[in-house]
Amino acid sequence: MVVILEAVSGPVLGKRIEVRGGSIVRIGRTGKSDYPIAEDGYLSGLHFAVECDGTQCRIRDLGSSNGTFVNGSRVTEQVVQEGDSVVAGGSTFVIHVDLLPSITGVGMMKTATVPTPLASATKVSEPLPQQGGYSPAETALLSALYASGEAVFAVVDPSRDSRIPAFLDAAGELYTSLDTSGRAAAYVVALPAEARLVHVLIKDGWGRGWGFYGTSKAGLETVRSHFTSFVSLQTASGAAMTFRFWDPRVLRAMLPPMPPEEADAFFGPCERIVVEAEKPAMALEFCRTPGRPRQQTIVLA
Repeated sequence: MVVILEAVSGPVLGKRIEVRGGSIVRIGRTGKSDYPIAEDGYLSGLHFAVECDGTQCRIRDLGSSNGTFVNGSRVTEQVVQEGDSVVAGGSTFVIHVDLLPSITGVGMMKTATVPTPLASATKVSEPLPQQGGYSPAETALLSALYASGEAVFAVVDPSRDSRIPAFLDAAGELYTSLDTSGRAAAYVVALPAEARLVHVLIKDGWGRGWGFYGTSKAGLETVRSHFTSFVSLQTASGAAMTFRFWDPRVLRAMLPPMPPEEADAFFGPCERIVVEAEKPAMALEFCRTPGRPRQQTIVLA
């Protein structure tokens, strides 16, 4: 388990503080803290601590003058979850909880992250005509997404960018919550090739970890229902955890080593999954096969 505090406002905007399971990180203004933010004059010398025991994350105020707030409420101590906001001094952080595939999932065997050689890199041979102000790299990505003729969908995470819900509402495309119980604040959205939302996702979202793309012959509700079953997983100790499998970093680690039966269970009604590579100039395409998922690296530049 890895907990990340992403600064979404304040003097360290964009910075990410990582807290691994079994550790405590103290945040404040001075060098007495483990992560000092000297630029924030509203922080106390030792302001708050982030404690991660491997199964849950807890925010604890350290007697600060101006208080620590979780989702708008002042707290002394509070367990936080994916998407919660933490305000301390003049800084606001969003909580991200990464559960990498060393945990046991619903319908999935226990897997481990192992280095896997990339398939040979290719370029899209017949890109779509450049349109809509797309760069050649963006046009190549669109060609990869829509080349098969299957319906394209995206799973997007609003905790990655607060504008995402507004984008979905304004676009007018079909979308639905990934998990209607509210455990996961992610959405599944249909993406016809002509959809205005495609422009937003490609221009604003690619390279920023918003989620992943997939193709399927099934409808949106079938895709949503399938992936909902992977939202809640169990740790080795049996504790229920939310599994943010839609994070490109998780998919890049999880898919290559999957044995055939596990891959078949995860893909479900989907034929392909496309995610950004570590370098946004490349995309990783995972195709469903009778064996392990076939991986191809697509060079977009």
